Amino acid sequence: MSSMNPAAPRSSRLARAVLGFASVVSIVLAGTSACTSESEAGAPNPDGKDQGEECTDDAECKSLTCTAGKCTAFVPGGNPTDGIKNGDETDVDCGGTAAPKCADGKSCAIARDCESASCIGGTCKPPSPTDGIKNGDETDVDCGGKKAPKCAVDKGCKSSDDCESDACSYADKCVAFKSCTGHFGGDTCGAGETSAADEKHESCCVTATLGSGTRVGKYHVTAGRMRAFVERFDGNLQQWAESSPDGWNEEWTSILPASMSDALFMLGPGLKRGCSITQQGKGARTYWQDLPGDTSDFSKDVLDEKGLNCVPWHLAQALCVYDGGRLTTHAENIALITNEGDRHTWPWQFQDNAPYSERDHPADPRLVHRYSYATPNPPANMRLDGSGPFDRSFFVAPPGRRPLGSNKIGVADAVGNLLTWANDGVRRFTYSMSWENHEKLTAVRTWAQGEPNEVNGYYAIGARCAFD
Repeated sequence: MSSMNPAAPRSSRLARAVLGFASVVSIVLAGTSACTSESEAGAPNPDGKDQGEECTDDAECKSLTCTAGKCTAFVPGGNPTDGIKNGDETDVDCGGTAAPKCADGKSCAIARDCESASCIGGTCKPPSPTDGIKNGDETDVDCGGKKAPKCAVDKGCKSSDDCESDACSYADKCVAFKSCTGHFGGDTCGAGETSAADEKHESCCVTATLGSGTRVGKYHVTAGRMRAFVERFDGNLQQWAESSPDGWNEEWTSILPASMSDALFMLGPGLKRGCSITQQGKGARTYWQDLPGDTSDFSKDVLDEKGLNCVPWHLAQALCVYDGGRLTTHAENIALITNEGDRHTWPWQFQDNAPYSERDHPADPRLVHRYSYATPNPPANMRLDGSGPFDRSFFVAPPGRRPLGSNKIGVADAVGNLLTWANDGVRRFTYSMSWENHEKLTAVRTWAQGEPNEVNGYYAIGARCAFD
């Protein structure tokens, strides 16, 4: 203060003040520059992107390491390209938080230091099906891929080859049955409509056990299950049958389709009663395909959920064998209706004795019968005639939509929705009531016999599988 001269001209005092302020600014800026330089001095790439920024190449990052599309943290003193173990690297230019992962045989501290995600005894080890880690090409922990054992049900998979069951689902999970790998018609069976708040859906391949120990399908076969079978072999089911699957009669192989066009013909309207969806036919067919002038009003996803109809006996048998079983017998179908002969006329009578008359109660909530089911959210352009939709698949329900009618062991639709092919012989079936107007009879029936290779089927006959 004593050096200031109050008598000095005002302009001189102002000049000195400005010069003093400039010196301070210069010092501050110099300090800032020195700080910045000091903080980035050790960065392998000072001008690169910071930790967490998106990258496609290591060279874009300050740390010179781009992992999973993000720059890793820069560790002071570390440089993954200098040929020295420094920073928090666990070996030369690898491991730690900034350097790339280490190859097999390099030093490590934790699993994430290693390309294999396996750090044992301080060393990165190659993937092993016994290391308790999902690594290599494994699809789940110690299973799947080319070297590990196949995965159990509910484990992760990328293809059916990864699974013990030979069945990898649309959700990349191993499932128990090969025909239930899709979504619609694969895991949409049960109460409530798909995506409804009250839906209680499960695999359409779930089974229940009879007193004999035989497991039977809780649900009728869906169109979606047949689609999974047909599409896996591109329609050439003769090729599948030629592998001699357990339970298949080789005499039937020539009756199966040998191509996709053959398969679509067998599942289409040709030579089958009630399976043509035209204004003249007014039929129902739940295996969707785009046929000029004979295509359903409903989408493939909607139809795949429904019970499969218009299916020839041999093709229904093939699907059950494909899943490791067979068609249910007529005796088993009757056992499902009567709760195994427990003096019941109807499957629900183990818990509900309310009277039923199929003539007086066509809309009974315990079964699908006499056009009592309506497909929700039908398309605005659905074709109609005086008696309702002429695409009668409108009335065919996805299995399990009437839980009040399930029998004592939980089997759905033992009566109603579809008549059922029987294992008793070719073209045998159980007359167990249907969505249309068929009553319940106790004697096994035989579909009209024609030429040995004639396509057979009917819009009210479906199938259920059994497993011994």
